[in-house]
Amino acid sequence: MILTGTEIERERRNGRITIEPFTPEQVNPNSYNFRLGRTLRVYREMPLDARHTNEVEEIEIPDEGYVLEPGRLYLAHTVERLGSEHYAPTFAARSSVARLGLFINLSASLGDIGYTGQWTLQLYSMNRVRVYPGINIGQMMWWRPQGEIVLYDGKYQGSVGPRSSDIHVDFDKQFARQRFPGLGATFEADEVGPKFAQLASASADFRVPAAFCVPAGEFVDALTEEQRNELADAFTDLRATVGAFFADSVARIQKTTAEIRLPRQARVLLAARLAELFKDADGVEFAVRSSGLDEDTGTSSLAGVHQSVLGVRGADAVIDAVESCWRSHYEAPAVAARIRAGDFSPTPRLAVIVQRMVRPTLAGVAFTGLDGPDSTGSPDSADSPTGTGAAKVVVEYVEGLADELVAGVAVPRRVDSVALAAGPAPETARDHTVLLEVVDLVRRLREDRGHDVDVEWAADADGVHLVQVRPLTAAREVSTVSAEPVAEGYRLYVDDLPASFTLGAVAAVYGGYTAKRGPAHRLAHRHGVATGAGWVLRFNGRGLHGEHTSNALREMLAGGSDECVLDFGDNLRQIVVPKEELLARLAVTSGAGPDGTALHSVIVRDFVRGQLGVISRRVDGGGLVVEYTEEGLMALNRGTAGGETILLGDVPDGSGGDAGADIPASGAVLRPHLDEIGRFTEAMHAEYGPVTLEWVHDNGTLYFVDYSVLGGDDAVTVAHGEVCISPGTARGPLLRLDDDALLRRLSIGPAVSIDKSRDVSEHDGLARILEQVASYERKPVVSAARPYAVLSVLLDHVAGFVFDQGSALGHLAILLREARIPAVTAAGISGTEVVISDGTVTTTGSKGA
Repeated sequence: MILTGTEIERERRNGRITIEPFTPEQVNPNSYNFRLGRTLRVYREMPLDARHTNEVEEIEIPDEGYVLEPGRLYLAHTVERLGSEHYAPTFAARSSVARLGLFINLSASLGDIGYTGQWTLQLYSMNRVRVYPGINIGQMMWWRPQGEIVLYDGKYQGSVGPRSSDIHVDFDKQFARQRFPGLGATFEADEVGPKFAQLASASADFRVPAAFCVPAGEFVDALTEEQRNELADAFTDLRATVGAFFADSVARIQKTTAEIRLPRQARVLLAARLAELFKDADGVEFAVRSSGLDEDTGTSSLAGVHQSVLGVRGADAVIDAVESCWRSHYEAPAVAARIRAGDFSPTPRLAVIVQRMVRPTLAGVAFTGLDGPDSTGSPDSADSPTGTGAAKVVVEYVEGLADELVAGVAVPRRVDSVALAAGPAPETARDHTVLLEVVDLVRRLREDRGHDVDVEWAADADGVHLVQVRPLTAAREVSTVSAEPVAEGYRLYVDDLPASFTLGAVAAVYGGYTAKRGPAHRLAHRHGVATGAGWVLRFNGRGLHGEHTSNALREMLAGGSDECVLDFGDNLRQIVVPKEELLARLAVTSGAGPDGTALHSVIVRDFVRGQLGVISRRVDGGGLVVEYTEEGLMALNRGTAGGETILLGDVPDGSGGDAGADIPASGAVLRPHLDEIGRFTEAMHAEYGPVTLEWVHDNGTLYFVDYSVLGGDDAVTVAHGEVCISPGTARGPLLRLDDDALLRRLSIGPAVSIDKSRDVSEHDGLARILEQVASYERKPVVSAARPYAVLSVLLDHVAGFVFDQGSALGHLAILLREARIPAVTAAGISGTEVVISDGTVTTTGSKGA
């Protein structure tokens, strides 16, 4: 609604419109005529640059006038100071001026409510026109606004004389707004993470401290090409080895990411964003929080694995805090959490929130959904904060900051909406009003979201602020956290777990061990066969670091081997560590700090490295094959070591019939155990059918470790003194693979086994081998030093295998027989063409075994 001339005069008298100096005769029916000032500005050089200051010269218009040249821009100004804090101004040329072909603005005729000063005009003429100082050149109109008024407080406020463009002043600010969106901006939720998206959604209706987000894309862009390649290689290796070298891999990752820095231009823009949103960035305290793209969803929380930095002051400190949050994405707890969830992506998925920090008198968490409604009514039926049927709200709070509460350090006060509705209690009387406001906030959020919520809040003199809101996930379930120190364990193959024991990510691994190995270990005990010990542990940070609980844990695990094997889940397994380092390794991998309350589970098994690793099986006709190596069971099983073979015509029965067996000198320590091996191999064969048994010999004791069920036709034979690993005939060009370091590393991790096969062909080294194999017109016969387990990725691409030395009972050997791919051990072969025939090898130009 435009103001008439009489209304302009009235509102000027009321002080709601500024016109100085004011001349009543300049008032029009719905505008006020303003005059041309004496000073002009023109730009000196072209092209003009929107990012930098452009040089100008000033021209004073003499009394006799000044001629404006066509096609040139002149910046002029009004004589009058004009403005209003109540009405929106616009201006235009007087029609008589327009008839001369003179524009007084090119595209900027709308002013801001709250601006007061001389107005800059953009004079542009179609003709040569002489102008004079003080002529009526334009007219201003005022319009009545609708909605809440926000006053102008920009760079042109209070201008005197013509102002050349200060667009360069806002240049960084404009791009900073786009790069670092605020709470009210439009953004892709997958770039800022659920944490920031939830806050932004709530900010329109709730008191949320001012904030902006550094999207995950900024993190991605900060990585150099070299860092990307190194991270991709490290995570591919983690996936291929299923975390068997987790500590080494994380150290490599952290070395790569230690030098990640916010790029120079991003630093400039982030500083500009701070200056615009918070004015005095050095005088404001900030909370800089990680916002993982996979955090705080309806099914997961990943709580506590990323860093937050509180009490930050100044742009440089904020930038340092952002980089600290980034680095936490590649710390051991965050990497382990993603791997347990099956995520091996090297690409960072982490945004960062920069938020004005509230210094509260009270702060805490509040949530719905754990204790039911306040009464027997529907949780959604109440109209008032404490009404009958309203969702029950549980509040935990402390005085001051809630970070110690969230971290589990502080012991909170706890109250619920039922108690609050009954009126102030002595212990909460002082805080009663604030706590009622918290209950109201949480209920409104629950109603708005349509699901139970978990809220972090902080209260100061301005009221209750919403700091964070997330769906109520497993992170807030009482079974996964404990304020008390927890460090407990149960024997893996013997004890039944209590119903309250939460297995978490190790549930499937635990089920596999107990369902398969449990009965076999119990059968071993009945036959007097020794077995290695194993435990399933549950702990939190307080229990792991507490003197009493940690000592109890050490005492339980004492004895047996000096090393143990850790399984954290399907994707983080078989990590061998010294027992003396076990608790420290659990703390690092799980992120369980001294005050941590989150519960974690892990499976720990004695790792008996021993003098010999041994594999046995019953063969057709009742004989026994025993393979062993001084490099250990894992090396024999994974094919990373060659093995010696003991072949007995009959299964030993305790009668001493094995006394004349041909046993190499390196295997002499096994002679006293052949009866035991034979009897238990026969017992397992009777129980499960064809099986291989895995053993470790250590200091005179033979330990049964594990077994594998085989196919009925999985035969092992010896031909011409060499072991026929897999019978059959094959022919093809000879391809020698000599990258033993790569094949050994990838075979040590349990990524490929006889129980399951994982595609690890994306690993660069294996990809090169696959390309090499594919380059042959015919399927080649592959020659390698050992039957490395990882070579199973080649089963569909090769005609056969020849190994210098290796086990006929290891994982790859079993897979080869199942796939009916001929394979044999034969050292020193050479040539271009190979023929394998049931344990013999012939090559063109040379003679094989």
